[in-house]
Amino acid sequence: MAETFKRRAPSQWGEGGALKEEILAAAARLLAESGREEALSLRAVAREVGIAAPSIYLHFKDRSELVATVTRRAYEKLVAELREARDGGIPHTTHTPHSPHATHTSRAPHTPRTALRAMAHRYCTFALENPRRFRLMFGVERIVGPREDSPRHPVWLVLGAWEEALAALPGDRSGQVGTGQDALLLWSALHGIVTIAMALPYEVDRRGLIQRADDLLDRIVAG
Repeated sequence: MAETFKRRAPSQWGEGGALKEEILAAAARLLAESGREEALSLRAVAREVGIAAPSIYLHFKDRSELVATVTRRAYEKLVAELREARDGGIPHTTHTPHSPHATHTSRAPHTPRTALRAMAHRYCTFALENPRRFRLMFGVERIVGPREDSPRHPVWLVLGAWEEALAALPGDRSGQVGTGQDALLLWSALHGIVTIAMALPYEVDRRGLIQRADDLLDRIVAG
């Protein structure tokens, strides 16, 4: 049976940006579903959007540029949320003494340590709330090319956010391994905790995951 094709309504003048966003969203969905960059075709993306394949070339020169843009967008979104968490701090819920059932939400004092803890919490919740995007960033089998021909991968944007948070901690870190190496170790350990939790065949205990993240920070960033 012939495959049905749902054609998208033609864009009006000045709506090219909207079409570009639809192309990016479709490519992100297909990448997350297949788990393989090699399985993504521009024809499939066009069919998902409801346009002719040549229309994609009005916005992206080839599949590599499309995938690179999708990937960078995902990492930039994560970095923005980590920095927002860092600047916002950690909410705390307390009970009113004379009304045990009444609660009040406040923020812990904003310090470099609470900022780092808030980032770790957000990393956990980001993965749980955006499993497809998380897989898009860290679980897609990529096409490997020559390192010297590849631009700097946006994964390092995330490392940069952790480096910033560690560099803000009080004390002299010059005699330690170095902020960059410390940030990589911290992020790797946190990412491992999150990935293991998401790989288990049952619903993730969000509170338990956050507690494990706190325990990790207490061990790695002690003192």
